[in-house]
Amino acid sequence: MTGVVLKAEKREQLGSLVAKKIKRTGKIPAVIYNKDGNINITIDVKEFEFEYFKGNTQATVIELDFDGKKTKVITHNIDLDPVSDRPIHVDFLNCENSKAVKAQPKLNFINQDKSTGLKKGGFLHIVLRRVSVICDSVNNVPTSIDIDVAPMQVGQKVRGSDLNLPAGVTLAKKGTFLVASIIGRASKTEDEAAAVTAAAGTTPASGAAAAKAPAAKAPAAAKAPAAKSDKK
Repeated sequence: MTGVVLKAEKREQLGSLVAKKIKRTGKIPAVIYNKDGNINITIDVKEFEFEYFKGNTQATVIELDFDGKKTKVITHNIDLDPVSDRPIHVDFLNCENSKAVKAQPKLNFINQDKSTGLKKGGFLHIVLRRVSVICDSVNNVPTSIDIDVAPMQVGQKVRGSDLNLPAGVTLAKKGTFLVASIIGRASKTEDEAAAVTAAAGTTPASGAAAAKAPAAKAPAAAKAPAAKSDKK
């Protein structure tokens, strides 16, 4: 995604005290990581927050306007204030002349209302909300990646290798990592139905086996004791 332009200014002074002064002027410190050397800048906090609160700055190619030219960058990391949860420092990656662009598009879990596993009483356990990818061009950076939950059953997992990535986009690391799963067990009514079915399959067999079994022989009558003779 492109089309976002932010004004920036170079800064020479560094340090926490300088950063505090910068924030008091309505700006925040930032860095552009570049192969030829990092560039320290300041950006307008309101302009950046406007894009940040849209929730997709890490998958958006931004043009920073400073020194009379525009430089294409992508957000790599954002430091947040522990109290207000607002941005206080930003790291950008220069993607102007890069053959590969790293991005972190968000993951959308769609069709949850149609999911077989969720209807049976399962719970969607989401491990990752974003995934790191490498794009072959700034024009191929996806803003989001959809994961269709509809066909998933209880116990089924989605790993990185299962993601449907657009053309020109690959995972930044091996795809064995877990993205999401449907956990829990099937609903009680289904368990009961399964138990009834299992019982129905075994009961007739047991009855037939009982019918074929030979009747137990009655115990033999005890022999009467021999009569005593009257002869002497």
